[in-house]
Amino acid sequence: MMRAALLALILALLAAFPRPSVAQDLASLIADSIAVDPAGRIVATGNVEVFYQGTRLTARQVTYSRNGDRLTISGPIRITDTDGSLLLADEAQLDRDLRNGVLVSARLVLDQQLQLAANEIARVDARYTRLDRVVASSCEVCAKNPVPFWEIRASRVIHDDHRRQLYFEDAQFRVAGVPVFYFPRMRIPDPSVERYTGFLIPQISSSSELGTGIKIPYFVTLGDHADITLTPYLTSSTQTLEFDYRHLFRDGRIAAIGAMSHDDVRDTRGYFFGTGEFQLARGYTMTGQLEFVSDPAYLFEYGYSEKDRLTNRLAFSRVRERDRFRASVSKFRTLRESEIPISDTLPDQFVEFQYLREIPDLSFGGKTTAQIGLYALERTSSADILGRDVSRISAEINWKRAWTFSPGILASTEVGLRTDGYSIAQDSNFAGSLTRTVPRAAAELRWPFSRRTRDGGTEVLEPIVRIDISDTGGDPVPLEDSRVVEFDEANLFSPTRYPGFDGAEDGLRVAVGASWQRTDPDGWVLDMALGRVANLTGDLGFGEGSGLEGDRSEWMLSSRLTLGDKLQVISRSLFDSDIRFTLSETRLDWKGERARFGTNYLFAVPEPSEDRTERLEEWSFDGAYEIDDRWTAMANWRYDFNANRATRTGIGLGYRSECVDLSLSVSRRFADSTSVDPTTEFGFRVSLTGIGGRGNDTTRLRRCRG
Repeated sequence: MMRAALLALILALLAAFPRPSVAQDLASLIADSIAVDPAGRIVATGNVEVFYQGTRLTARQVTYSRNGDRLTISGPIRITDTDGSLLLADEAQLDRDLRNGVLVSARLVLDQQLQLAANEIARVDARYTRLDRVVASSCEVCAKNPVPFWEIRASRVIHDDHRRQLYFEDAQFRVAGVPVFYFPRMRIPDPSVERYTGFLIPQISSSSELGTGIKIPYFVTLGDHADITLTPYLTSSTQTLEFDYRHLFRDGRIAAIGAMSHDDVRDTRGYFFGTGEFQLARGYTMTGQLEFVSDPAYLFEYGYSEKDRLTNRLAFSRVRERDRFRASVSKFRTLRESEIPISDTLPDQFVEFQYLREIPDLSFGGKTTAQIGLYALERTSSADILGRDVSRISAEINWKRAWTFSPGILASTEVGLRTDGYSIAQDSNFAGSLTRTVPRAAAELRWPFSRRTRDGGTEVLEPIVRIDISDTGGDPVPLEDSRVVEFDEANLFSPTRYPGFDGAEDGLRVAVGASWQRTDPDGWVLDMALGRVANLTGDLGFGEGSGLEGDRSEWMLSSRLTLGDKLQVISRSLFDSDIRFTLSETRLDWKGERARFGTNYLFAVPEPSEDRTERLEEWSFDGAYEIDDRWTAMANWRYDFNANRATRTGIGLGYRSECVDLSLSVSRRFADSTSVDPTTEFGFRVSLTGIGGRGNDTTRLRRCRG
């Protein structure tokens, strides 16, 4: 791009000299003097500046000779393009058609990153730039720092403008001035190229399980919209080939990552994760997810993922103004050690169909929606009870309307009816066919109060009362999609606390609470919510440890504190009337000028409905500190108070300058089971800025420091 802009600039300048009357249409020329000597040469002298379509040329003198059709530019010459590319030279000579020319003592800076200094730069056929006796680097070079961290010295470099490639001859790669590698021939893309087939920077890693090895990624472009990265990973214990495939279509995309290994554990191991999304006709969207792994320990041992359950799914959906449709089929696999022996009794396949539509003709001043759903859940086991299979068809209609009264009271009411039909197989506790009806009604009142404080802050207090009544009729049904219940501010004032359709709350229930928010003039915002729910005609019907057992729930308290993008604290707690906590979780994230960290604390009593018989208490931390503008230290930690030990620790150190990105990390995972052992991993990564696409960090630009 730099050479093309330079040619256009000089062409405009040549055209401007013979015809000064049209010079303003082509280029702007500023100089201390412009003269025509007796030999017919046009000479612009003294502080010459030429502007053309955003490109700027500065020189001491520009001379055009009509007789020889030669353009001579005396330096120092500086040409700056619109994209920031820079060309510096002492002298330059180009012929009339600009297909050939020479720049002496020149330096070329590509895309504000890679600079190539040469004794001589020659233009050949308006496409190639030849550089002789070249030093290439993206590191800063100053009087106090004359040796760059890395450099490539070559006898000759050819830059192909069309293909945007750099070809090196007799290339020597040096680190801190010391020769490390020699390449008789070498090709690299210039910094303006974002995608091009070739090797990427290798990575060194070490694991107590796999040993020390190297990863050598090779990137392959497959046209303009697809690519794949193949990465051999070689150690004394494994020979692995990793891949990362991406493909963008006109109406969708697919992506896949995976690996195949031959190691000391077994002959062949591997995994494959794939996702896809496509826009279909008539507004439909198709999404897919495919997850496969050869054995439960593979992902953990190789550090590819922390997933302990895999899901394969194909789904179709459509969302329009008045209706919503979704259909999907899912297949599950567990990798948890405690669940593998009973995996045939866990849900294996799930099929669902949902359609919801708004019915304006039955709105009666509010909003009426009707919904129908089909669901089927299967297990591979044929055992009684443990191998239960369930199918359900549901039809539901709901109506809701809201009012605002003059004192500022917000009122709403809801009416709904749902009918469910179940088909049960392999469970002697239930009949083969079941039916159930769930009629319900609700009313809710909110009365927000707002005030402005003396210091300029704003406070909003909103008391809330909600009354729900329902009377489920028909047969009792198994809870398949409603076993795990989480009581929080999101469902405190919902029709039900159950997350699915199988669970249904009965009786007369009252939820009371209030929310409070303060927006301070200093920039911080605090939100708090407090409330509980009670059943006036019986028990709420939830299990032990959920915070909803008995006829009244525990108190739910949540809060959120934010200070711009610097600080965020989120907390949620459940406690009884004696202030005994059964759940407490807090997340804090802070970001300063040089440091950032996040920490999380979680405490929860046992909850048998989740098959959790022990108390849960853990603390985690992750953070980073910028020691200076180049060095960054990182650490992470997770501690299990029940086991009285850390489950994961890690430290790292990173260095990033305008020309290199280095990172060194050490991590330890303490998981111990029959399928995986505790592992320690060492990682080392290095990448060179200025080779290939532009780096993400534009703040560390080249600058001399004295």
